[in-house]
Amino acid sequence: MGKETKRNSIRDIAARVFAKNGFERTTIRGIAEEGGISAASIYYYFDSKEELLYQILDETMSTGLELIRAIEKKKINQKEKLIEILRMHTMTAIDFDKMKLLVHEQNYLTSEHRDVLILKQKIYMSQLTKVFQSLKEDSQMRDLDPKVCAFAFFGMVSWAYRWFNPDGDMSTQQLADNFTEIFTKGIFLNPE
Repeated sequence: MGKETKRNSIRDIAARVFAKNGFERTTIRGIAEEGGISAASIYYYFDSKEELLYQILDETMSTGLELIRAIEKKKINQKEKLIEILRMHTMTAIDFDKMKLLVHEQNYLTSEHRDVLILKQKIYMSQLTKVFQSLKEDSQMRDLDPKVCAFAFFGMVSWAYRWFNPDGDMSTQQLADNFTEIFTKGIFLNPE
């Protein structure tokens, strides 16, 4: 197993354990036991439990930013961009472990690490708000505040980890389709 693959594997295991037990009740030893590895292996890749949490959250936010930027660069209209962003965000937000950590465990990070994540969240929300602003300027959505739309969108989708069961009656794609339908029919002037 390559170094980066091992590092990713440890992050995934740690995300699961942090989400299950909370940051405070999780130990490096507990993560190691869950992954069938030694605590020393974890410390080889990460300096501390806090660093491990930060790496999980930073990777999650960075991935979201990369995806939203890639969609923004596409040669499609703003309505199509919003629909793609909504679907992408839904598909990534149902990574329950990581979403739970983003919502509930950031306060355990150092102020320096927390500031990095807050900046990335602001950039993400700014990108999203710009899409709504463009829709509004092009008269493709009702007269709603773009920032409120962005936060409503983010909240609606990000909270799905609390109630959505990917092994239940609805697939992740169906959830994304439902969110898209609910959200776009609520803001577009001509929802089609």
